[in-house]
Amino acid sequence: MLTRQALLLAFQTPDISSPEVEESLDELEELTLSAGLEVVGRLVQSRDKMDPGSMFGAGKVGQIKSLIHQTQADTAIFDGTLSPTQGRHLENSLKVLVIDRTQLILDIFGANARTREAHLQVELAQLEYMLPRLVGMWAHLDRERGGIAGSKGMGEKQIDIDRTIIRNRISRLKKELRHVAMERTTQKKRRTDNCFRVSLVGYTNAGKSTIMNCLTDSQTIAEDRLFATLDSTTRVMSESTRPKILLSDTVGFIKRLPHELVASFRSTLEVAQDADLLLHVVDLSHDCWDEHIQVTEGVLEEIGAHTVPRLLVFNKQDLVQDKVRRLLAARQYPEALFFSAQEDDPSLLKERIVRFFEKAMITTPMKLEYADYGDLSKIYRWSRVDDVKYEQDGIHLLITSTPANLERIRARVHVETPPDQSGEAQSRPNEKNTAGNAAGNATGNNEDPDGDSGEEPGGKIPLASGQS
Repeated sequence: MLTRQALLLAFQTPDISSPEVEESLDELEELTLSAGLEVVGRLVQSRDKMDPGSMFGAGKVGQIKSLIHQTQADTAIFDGTLSPTQGRHLENSLKVLVIDRTQLILDIFGANARTREAHLQVELAQLEYMLPRLVGMWAHLDRERGGIAGSKGMGEKQIDIDRTIIRNRISRLKKELRHVAMERTTQKKRRTDNCFRVSLVGYTNAGKSTIMNCLTDSQTIAEDRLFATLDSTTRVMSESTRPKILLSDTVGFIKRLPHELVASFRSTLEVAQDADLLLHVVDLSHDCWDEHIQVTEGVLEEIGAHTVPRLLVFNKQDLVQDKVRRLLAARQYPEALFFSAQEDDPSLLKERIVRFFEKAMITTPMKLEYADYGDLSKIYRWSRVDDVKYEQDGIHLLITSTPANLERIRARVHVETPPDQSGEAQSRPNEKNTAGNAAGNATGNNEDPDGDSGEEPGGKIPLASGQS
């Protein structure tokens, strides 16, 4: 099958520098390649203001037509948003398919959608993009047969029909997505209660899926192209930790992400809002790594996830040739972790994740009466038992958990705090625990996510992988 040939077009106003235009065109070329097209050239017009009818001036349109003839291009892609009128005029003048950046991204999303929810979200975004662009699609009918004295022409009637069809379809899609979102919320509650939740976010193609595979030993799609991942994927970081730490991969962000997509994928992006920690993955080998950070921060704010704590991870450090760039990033973000998903041992990153949750936990002594021995399994479920002694007056435990889970234990299990050990120990944050021993989540309920109630009374204390 022949590959479509694409010519990239851009418009530069005085407030945009030439390097900015080239960087944007480089990204547009990556998008074009991700869509399966071949880039055969690019052209930029510098002008104080754009032409409202066709974006480019008449002379530049002629130059574009000449370049299309030379390169045999059959598609023109504009690096920006074209109004319906501008797109129609350019297609009439150039005699090739004309699309803008938004439509290109929508097409890529449509091609990469895997699940039913992703297909619904992409279709909704495409229809909302298409709706205001119906004007003029049936104008030829009005020219062929106009209406009389105030009545609508055939073209206008067809537009009204199409608008009604699209609006009805949009309404049905939104209803279906609400139903899917409710199902996912129920599944999420059943799966993630009493677990810590970590969400990977970042600019598209930063290496989030590769890091996900490193941390979870899974095989999610990880390709060197933009928007390879659309659906949120959740995996367990380590089966041996109690409680479990769940990692979720999300769709990547991009500069000028179409608002239709942000709105349609809002339910999928809720995994970032609901997370206890965000792993903000940045491709340090990219020349625009600092701008990618700002774009991601902007999208997180737009979806309401900007208040979630985050750990900045500079990925692909093995591809960074400029040592000054690494020094600059380290100085600007001293808490960040430098990592290579292809070469580095993921244990350091795992340790940083667990250390974050350890800071929120408290180690405290408790005493359980032998008459309440049956409740010991709940303590194992909602906390990590660091020590247990069976004394004459009852079972003495030293447990580590989050404040919320400690309150849950006190509310549902008849326990006492030994009078000679109350005070500092009861409110002492845990600082010495090793990776993998993170305890109960503040958002847990009284059900184990996998039907596992932890270790049974008298059993072995849960340990991280590699401990004994």
